[in-house]
Amino acid sequence: MSPPSEEVPKEEEEEEEEKPQEETNELASEFNFFGLFDGMEHENKKVPSGLANKSDIISLMKFIGGFEKWNELNDDCRMAVVKFLEYKDRCKLGICSKRDYETVKSTPLDVYKISIYDNEKYHYSFRDGDFDNVVVEVQLHHDYNSGKRFQLIFSQLGEDTQIQWYQYVPKQRPKNRSMILKSCNYYEEAVKFAEKWMKKCNFELKDIKIEMKNYPMDKSQIKSLPKCKCIRIGSDDVETFRWWLQKVPHQMKDVELISLDADREVFTIPSDLLNAPQIMQTPEFYFWCRAEFSDEQLLNLKATNLSFDCVNITDQGINEYIRRWVNGKGVPKFKRALLWGNKARDYAEMTRGLEYRQWDAEFEEEAAGFCGDFERVCGRGNCVQIYSKIDPYESLTLNVSSDCVSIYWTGHKYEYNGKTYSDYSIP
Repeated sequence: MSPPSEEVPKEEEEEEEEKPQEETNELASEFNFFGLFDGMEHENKKVPSGLANKSDIISLMKFIGGFEKWNELNDDCRMAVVKFLEYKDRCKLGICSKRDYETVKSTPLDVYKISIYDNEKYHYSFRDGDFDNVVVEVQLHHDYNSGKRFQLIFSQLGEDTQIQWYQYVPKQRPKNRSMILKSCNYYEEAVKFAEKWMKKCNFELKDIKIEMKNYPMDKSQIKSLPKCKCIRIGSDDVETFRWWLQKVPHQMKDVELISLDADREVFTIPSDLLNAPQIMQTPEFYFWCRAEFSDEQLLNLKATNLSFDCVNITDQGINEYIRRWVNGKGVPKFKRALLWGNKARDYAEMTRGLEYRQWDAEFEEEAAGFCGDFERVCGRGNCVQIYSKIDPYESLTLNVSSDCVSIYWTGHKYEYNGKTYSDYSIP
């Protein structure tokens, strides 16, 4: 198989070699490159596909008059058919004729997730020792275990860029493959390749992960990611976080911002960036760094599951956050809040005016093993159970340790054989 270019593709015969196979820019083709999809369908046959089944195909053939009339269909009909094809089948169709090539090229591909990261130094199966590289992973199916994905490793080889990957062949060990792009920078080529795949799906991927020190934002083709619901950005630059958040919709499902090499106890996301709707409205977020949330911002978050290093959150703010849940005014379907930091906390102030029960021997016996499970999974500091005023069978666990104030919804109302009681579990 061969790499991409803007030329109408030509099929290339693959040489059988045990060592990595070297290819050059001149052998490029738009479709079926790298042999990446060879054997892909063999990785996991049990995962159901969203593609058309046999009856759907028969119905489609009746509707369009059979595939012998394929060339008589207008472009819209042809594209409607192509969008249901696997990528490998698109590749085969794309080399049939110039018109088929244009049809395939014009039909957006369904790409679920793209990941780019430059912080993975060790790839022993490709090269001894660590080396600077950028990994690009394209995932076509929402289920990672479906096997509908591929990964490329870009690195510098003198003045050229080397691209390496595994070729999967059924009932054989994966083969190391490689190609050379002449006179170019590996970092830029990796980003161009990733953004080319974003373009293939009209930038409508659902999930994106970027962990790079110097993403070339000034050269990027990304205007927006209108269908993106989950984003993970790793950077040591606040403006990089801001740039990416501006590309995704206001209503996200999950947002993760992490510092890479910067000191986690120093690097800080400022309050103005935290006001972005992508953060304030998301149901889940995780920050591996300090965040200057104010008490007011904490109380206005919509997140049911959140974690960040505190800077300005006070004991009074934590008390009010818990109080709102106790009075039925907290975030619906709340799960957990992890407020990290070494700041000394006033336990009395955080629990002021709240009805709670210390985790003593009597509670541990009543909770029937829950406390031990909680300690193994979440750690255990000074723990109390705080009860809802709306339903006394519902409760939160407040766990205060030397480096974290954690709040979990653990007590749930349960009815069995006509009796009502609290059942405790870790969310």
